[in-house]
Amino acid sequence: MDIQKRSKYCHRCQAGLTPDAHVCPYCHEKQLTAFENATADIARAIFPKIFPATRVIFFILIAYFILVSADILLHPSYGLKEALLAPPNEMSYRWGAHVRGQFVWWRLITANFYHFGLLHIAFNIVALKYVSPYVERTYGSAQTFGAFVVLGSLSMACSNLLGSSGIVGGASGALMAFIGMAAVAAHREHTALSLEIRNSMIRWAIFTVAFGFIISFSGSMGIDNIAHISGLILGILAGFVLPTQAMAGFDRLWKIRLSRSALPIALALSIASFVFMTFAGMSQKHQTECIANIQHKNFAAAATACEQAYHEDPSQTISYHNFILINAINGDRDRARKLCAEGKQRFRNRKEPLSFETICQDLNR
Repeated sequence: MDIQKRSKYCHRCQAGLTPDAHVCPYCHEKQLTAFENATADIARAIFPKIFPATRVIFFILIAYFILVSADILLHPSYGLKEALLAPPNEMSYRWGAHVRGQFVWWRLITANFYHFGLLHIAFNIVALKYVSPYVERTYGSAQTFGAFVVLGSLSMACSNLLGSSGIVGGASGALMAFIGMAAVAAHREHTALSLEIRNSMIRWAIFTVAFGFIISFSGSMGIDNIAHISGLILGILAGFVLPTQAMAGFDRLWKIRLSRSALPIALALSIASFVFMTFAGMSQKHQTECIANIQHKNFAAAATACEQAYHEDPSQTISYHNFILINAINGDRDRARKLCAEGKQRFRNRKEPLSFETICQDLNR
C-alpha cells in the first residue's frame, strides 16, 4: 500500500487506509462514507479545535447574557442593577425563561441558556469550565452539546411538572447532568486518577444540592432544586447508556454515527426554540397593542393586533383570551365560539381555570 495515499485510519484498529476504502482489510470494520467524512471535515473547520462543544456552549451563554443585559439597559424602566443582578420577570419571560405550569416545549430549551443576572451565569460558567471538558473528552463533542440541550431541557420539564409556580432558567440542570455523566465515566474508567475525578464530581454534586436547599430555605434567592436533582439523575442514566470514546475516538461505526447524530438534533431543536421565542416576542408586542387598543376602545385596531398575537403565539392562553374578547366585542360571536372550543381543546390538560372561560360561558347563554 502506497503510504502517500494513507489519508485516513480505521476507527477500530487504527490501520492506515486509502481514502476510498469502505471496509478495513485488516479488521473488516465498515468505514464512514465520503459524505460523512466531508461533513466531519466541515464541522472541524468551523468549530474550535480544542474542546469545541465546551467553547461553543460558553460562547452562546455569554453572548446571550450580553444580549439580554443590553436589552434590559435599553428599556426605559430599568437600569444597570436590573441588567446585572435582578432581571425583571417581564424581560426574563421575553428572553425565554420558563414558567412552571405553562408547559411550552421551546421554553424548556431556551431556559437552559437564560440566566438571572451576573452571579447566576458566573457560577455556572465556572462549574462548566471544570466539568464540561472531562465530559467532552469521554463522550465526544457532539454528544456533549447534545446532552447539554436535551438533558438540560428534560431537567426543566421535571421542574415544570413537579415544582410550584414560578419563573425558572439557567444551565444548572444541564451542569448537574454533566456532573452525573462525568462521575459515571470516571467510575467506568476505574483508574486511580479517574476515581479521584469521580469523587470530585460527587463532592460537586453534594455541594450544589446542599447549597441549593440552604439558599432556598433561607429565602434569600430562588434555586431550582428540582432541576438540579433531576439533571443529576438524568446525567447518571446517560452516563451508563451513551457510548464513550478512547484516546483515538470511537472504535465502532455505530458509535460514531450515534454520537454524531446528537449534534444536528440538538442544533435543530435549539434553533427552532429560538425562532419560536422570536415569534413569541413579536406576539407579546402585539398583545400589548391589543390590550391598549381595547382599553382606548379602538376596536378595529385591536382586532388586527389581537389576531396577529394569536397567530404568532397560540401556545399562550392570553392569545385566546384577547382574540375571543375582541371578536365578541365586534359582534362576531360565531368566530369567538369556535376560538373557545379550540382553546379549551388546546389547554385541556391545564389544572387551573382558563382565563377565557367566563367569556365563553357568556357567549353560550
